[in-house]
Amino acid sequence: MELNDTNNTTSVTHDVAKKFALECFEAVGISPEHAAVCAGGLVEADLCGVDTHGIQRLPIYIGRLQKGLINDSPNIVINRVTPACARVDGDDGLGFVVAREAMAESIEMTKRSGFSTCGVFRSTHFGMARLYIEQAVGEGLIGIVMTNASPSLPPWGGRTPILGTSPLAIGVPGPATEKHFLLDMAPSVAARGKIRKAMRAGDSIPAGWALDGDGNETTDPSKALEGVVLPIGGPKGSGIAMALDILCGVITGAGFGGGVGDQFSMFDRPQNVGHFMITIKPDLFIDSQTFHLRMEEWVKTIQNVEKANGVDKIYLPGQIESETRAERLHLGIKYLSSDIRALNELGHSLGVGSLKELV
Repeated sequence: MELNDTNNTTSVTHDVAKKFALECFEAVGISPEHAAVCAGGLVEADLCGVDTHGIQRLPIYIGRLQKGLINDSPNIVINRVTPACARVDGDDGLGFVVAREAMAESIEMTKRSGFSTCGVFRSTHFGMARLYIEQAVGEGLIGIVMTNASPSLPPWGGRTPILGTSPLAIGVPGPATEKHFLLDMAPSVAARGKIRKAMRAGDSIPAGWALDGDGNETTDPSKALEGVVLPIGGPKGSGIAMALDILCGVITGAGFGGGVGDQFSMFDRPQNVGHFMITIKPDLFIDSQTFHLRMEEWVKTIQNVEKANGVDKIYLPGQIESETRAERLHLGIKYLSSDIRALNELGHSLGVGSLKELV
């Protein structure tokens, strides 16, 4: 059901949001199986509080599908280069589907070899990277997931954006579900999606997030989107972004060095996003029981350190998102009312109707 409107936001239950996204994808020819993967991935991001990668992105995915820039029925080809290494041609399909299949391939190889990697090219934006490390962790494996992205970040010392806010995600099974290590981070101070959300909400952004088109610091999100975002840690964040571009772009055959298409502004060609995935059996070097005991000890050590003033709890990476997910499953997901209006317009244009009509 749809919940109440408060403070320029509308709360919607996750099942309604997922049904709406599913029907939008199916309305433009996506198979029910693939539509479920994509809709589930978008709503998972919303549940976890990663709102920049949730269903508010539906209009751009649907628009690119309608323009033929995303293949609605991709022939995903997996080529085993070695028994523990595969190259995956995504055939310009939806990144959610391509990345899920690539991770499934890596998991299968790892269960036989103990370690494997997949390089992916000709994919598209794959949503929240946490989805794929959770896929590995759910199988009891360590997962490392990377993707490159459209240019928005310059190399340190430059002004031209040729690197992406490309995420690096690392997942390690913990002693309990709520104790999994689920790191999902970008090499930028803030994702461009957060800047777009601030612009839609009519908010300013913090200083230090971005530069405008003239290379000056700005708190105006519209000017920030005309310029560049800034890396974390100066040259260190820039170096991480460079490494991710090499691993995901240069060596896979995907776009690199500014060659990944911007899904929001480039409508003359597919994106050619690259992903790079590694999965590892956690008992590769020590037995399984010892691994779990050592991880349990590690978690306790981390969370029981003496806390700084004003700090009540030490969180593991991904733990805040997991707690947000539990809360939103119960209370609903809050969307900007402007995003709800845009989604309702999309739904009506597709013959799906609005979120409220799907209750």
